[in-house]
Amino acid sequence: MSNMSSYGFEVQVNGEKLCKAGIDSDRYVVTCILDALRRLNEPDELCLTVSGLNSVTGEYPEWVRKELKDGDTITIKVITQDFDAPHRIRPTISKEKMLDNKLQYYYKLREELKEHL
Repeated sequence: MSNMSSYGFEVQVNGEKLCKAGIDSDRYVVTCILDALRRLNEPDELCLTVSGLNSVTGEYPEWVRKELKDGDTITIKVITQDFDAPHRIRPTISKEKMLDNKLQYYYKLREELKEHL
């Protein structure tokens, strides 16, 4: 690893610490995503996700996936050490699997949009 610090996030909801997310690697991404989702004929979703990508190993660590409610307060502090181990690590996706996923999505979209093409 280089001499530069790795950055991460300490995440709290309503004052309760959920995680200290960070990856000690030369190449990484750590994300904190808030979703407010409304779809037709489905319940609304409010969710906080803290996850990332270790670009060196190809692994996808996940620290938090939490449902939120009206009035929740989210606090995110930038940190450089004492990262928690992720609750789950998704393995890298092979190029073949990624291509297969894209093809399935393509065929689904082609069917949905056939009247517009």
